[in-house]
Amino acid sequence: MIRFPITDLMDKTECYELLMNILHPDGLKCPNDHPLPPKQAPHDSRRMPLVDYKCRKCGHVYNIFTNTIWSGTKYDCVTIVLIIRGFTQGITTQQLAEELNRDYSSLLKRRHEIQKLALENRPDEPLSDMQAEADEMFANAGQKGEKHQDIDDPPRRRANKLKGRGTLANDRPPVLGVVGRHSGHLRMNVCDSVKQKVIQPKIEHDTQENASIYTDECHAYKHLSETGRCHSCVNHSQGEWARDDDGDGIREVHCNTLEGIWTGLRNFLRPFRGVHKKYLAIYVVMFEWSHNLKRVNTNFLRALMIPNFTYLPI
Repeated sequence: MIRFPITDLMDKTECYELLMNILHPDGLKCPNDHPLPPKQAPHDSRRMPLVDYKCRKCGHVYNIFTNTIWSGTKYDCVTIVLIIRGFTQGITTQQLAEELNRDYSSLLKRRHEIQKLALENRPDEPLSDMQAEADEMFANAGQKGEKHQDIDDPPRRRANKLKGRGTLANDRPPVLGVVGRHSGHLRMNVCDSVKQKVIQPKIEHDTQENASIYTDECHAYKHLSETGRCHSCVNHSQGEWARDDDGDGIREVHCNTLEGIWTGLRNFLRPFRGVHKKYLAIYVVMFEWSHNLKRVNTNFLRALMIPNFTYLPI
C-alpha cells in the first residue's frame, strides 16, 4: 500500500478547535477547575495555535491537553487528530508511524494507552434486546514482539494450527460475542477458555434476565435456561445452521448474525499481522465500538483521551 502523508494539508487552527470542543465542551479550565477568563492572553504561545495559559487564581500553567493522555506531548494538534483517526479506523501502527514520521514504539505505546481507555469506558449495561445471540470465535494471538529463548518453543512460521477448542494458554483465546437482534448492538469479551463457569456469567451480565438466547451446541451454554432465560441452540456438528421451533416459517434458532460479525472482526485484526494475546482485548473493543457506533461521536473521542471519563450514551 502506497503511503500518502497529509499532515501538511490540514489546517492547524481547525484541528486545535476540534480538540478543544472534544476535551473541553464547557470551556477551558485550569487543573483546579478555575475557568479561563475571556480574552486572557496566553502565557506561552511558541507552539501556536496550541498555547499555554497561567491561571490568575492558583498560578497553574495549563493548556487543552492538561489532565488528558496528551498531557506533556510534543505532538502538534494535526498529528493528534490523525493519530486518533487512525486508531479508531484500525489503521496499523506501522503505517501511521511512516505517514506521520513518528517513532513506531512510542506510537504503539500510545495506541495501547488509548485502546485501554476504550476498554475501560465501554458501556457496561446489559443489552436491551429480548432476543440475542451468543457465540465464540477463537483468535490466533500469541506472544508477538517477545523473544523466544526456549528452543522447544520456536516462533511459528505461519499460523497456529492447533486443533480443538482454544484457550489463552495455547495462544488461541476465545472471543465471546453477544449481539442483540433488535438493536444490533454488540458486546465482546476475550476469555481464558470456553468453560461454562467463564462464559455463562458474561452472558448473564450482557443480557436481560428473561431474554431469549440463541447459541450453538457448545457445553458452556447448557445451563443458560436455569438463569430464567429462554435458551435454544443449533447443532453445527450435525450440519444444522438454522431451525424453526415455533412453526411460523421463520428459522429463528441460529447464531448466523454473529458468524457474519466474526468475519468483520477477523478482517479488522488481519492488517496488524498478529496481536499479542495480552493486548487482544483492547483491539477487539475497538471493533466493538466501531460496530456499535458506525460513526464517531464526541463522547467516544472524549472517552479515548480523558482518564476516568464516564461514557454517556447518546
